Amino acid sequence: MNESYLKMVILYCLHKIDGQRSLYAVLHLLNGKKSAQTIQDAHFFHLTNLFGTFPYLKRKDLDDLADNMKNEGLIKPMLEQSFKLTDLGVNSLNIWAEQQPIPSTLNGWKFHQITNLFWERLSLMVQVISHLQSRDTKYIPIQRKKEVHFWLKEFLQKTSLSREEWGHRLYHELTHCLEKNQEIDPAIMIIRLTGYKRIGLTAKQAAEKLGIEFGLYCIQFISLIHYMLETIQLNSKKYLLLNMLISNEYDLFPLTQSASKTYSLLKKDLNIEEIVQIRRLKRSTIEDHIVEIALNVKNFDISTFVQKEKQQLINEAFKKSSSKQLKHIRQLVPNADYFEIRLTLSRGGKGNEA
Repeated sequence: MNESYLKMVILYCLHKIDGQRSLYAVLHLLNGKKSAQTIQDAHFFHLTNLFGTFPYLKRKDLDDLADNMKNEGLIKPMLEQSFKLTDLGVNSLNIWAEQQPIPSTLNGWKFHQITNLFWERLSLMVQVISHLQSRDTKYIPIQRKKEVHFWLKEFLQKTSLSREEWGHRLYHELTHCLEKNQEIDPAIMIIRLTGYKRIGLTAKQAAEKLGIEFGLYCIQFISLIHYMLETIQLNSKKYLLLNMLISNEYDLFPLTQSASKTYSLLKKDLNIEEIVQIRRLKRSTIEDHIVEIALNVKNFDISTFVQKEKQQLINEAFKKSSSKQLKHIRQLVPNADYFEIRLTLSRGGKGNEA
């Protein structure tokens, strides 16, 4: 399998990180690992768009690709299993960025919790409505998850639209949404939809059908879903049916479930120690949640946790330091702990850009 696109994505991540993290930080980022370190790295190095976009990438595959890039002279090893790009690597990356740029609609961090759910519900809805219109009840559901089946069954029972109205409205909303952006190719998704006397293709089959490598197809498919989610969110009244696929699931802030619980307690003016007792979690875990909240909630005030004077010292130290590793910043501000440094940088314009 030709993995040149995935290799360039990894090269792009390594260029952004610039030797400040190990190779496996890239693996965790592309896998969508919901650890505090990975979430902060995604924001800190402005890689949120790629969060969770290659969940199938394995450690061995990454090692093999890294060895390949090293042999080609694209990267050079640094300390602690980290890499930097060579001049050849930077030039190759620039050429790739011009020929096949990362889709602008890709937003892995914002939509990572709902991407698969939206696709599962949409693909099953298209199949079911198609067969309802054809009055054919003998078919195998394209999605196997029972919760998706239960959701669609309940959803259909609550509405009063006829079969024809269902089909017409769904077709109209999908067509309008997909044709609104000239930069996307609707075929990326359409050839995977299953309907009456029509079997949708798998991701690998779709990539082969379209004549593109698998890694590139995956990015294009995910970015198309993200474009749809963003469009539906901004125009919910125009896409009443599509919006119902996510209306009860999408959270205003893309926080992990555990961080959301901590945020609810913070809004009740509880302090860290009180939340630790209530949630029975380690203080470090609650601190991780607070950093995650600061990264994603724009108006979240961190002055309760870090005095403004100390925030200024930390930001000045960040500007002076040649390294983005926290231990180097702490050497310049010894009276600040790691939590205060991470929290300050998350709100100081150094790591909260999407």
